[in-house]
Amino acid sequence: MLLSQKPNSNLSLGRREKELALHQYQKGDEISVLDSGIWQVYRGVVQLSRVQPDGTEIISGWVTANGIFGNIVDNSVLYRVVALGDVYAKRYSSLDAARYPSLARQFLAQFSDRLVKSQQLLAIIAIRRVEERLIQLLLMLRQEIGQTVTDGVRLPVRFTHQHLAEAIHTTRVTITRILGDLQNQGLIYFDDERHIVIKN
Repeated sequence: MLLSQKPNSNLSLGRREKELALHQYQKGDEISVLDSGIWQVYRGVVQLSRVQPDGTEIISGWVTANGIFGNIVDNSVLYRVVALGDVYAKRYSSLDAARYPSLARQFLAQFSDRLVKSQQLLAIIAIRRVEERLIQLLLMLRQEIGQTVTDGVRLPVRFTHQHLAEAIHTTRVTITRILGDLQNQGLIYFDDERHIVIKN
């Protein structure tokens, strides 16, 4: 008796991945997440924010290469996704996740990880002392998106003082002062491209 073989879903998934267009974005470009698609970053860093009813934004995290994002939980909540540099990403449809179980498992694991990191950021924002808030944010960024260099870890995105201030709900002036203190203590420095390097 001959048994029919199941098609190799990994091979067909590979074909599907090759069919998907690679979208390119430049620094400051917004990536639409109004539909139910799932985006996967192939290169670069994007920032995720939740838009409040009054129009203000709360940063909920960053996604780097191989990470995913999308508004699949609650379409009533507005999210904003912005490229922090040159970004390349592919968009999968919700049907892709239903058709390829291995892809669905991968996406589920990554969305769970994204939720944990968002909770970590919320915990940082809740810290009372601003200095400790900024230090914990830098350590989180080092772990999440940092690139190892000879004497530490470099943040591949050029975060402005205003950008860091918005992430931890403080003022640009306060961030400038604390970064100066951290530099004087030899804990961080700015490289030639003004990227923060967190020393070992």
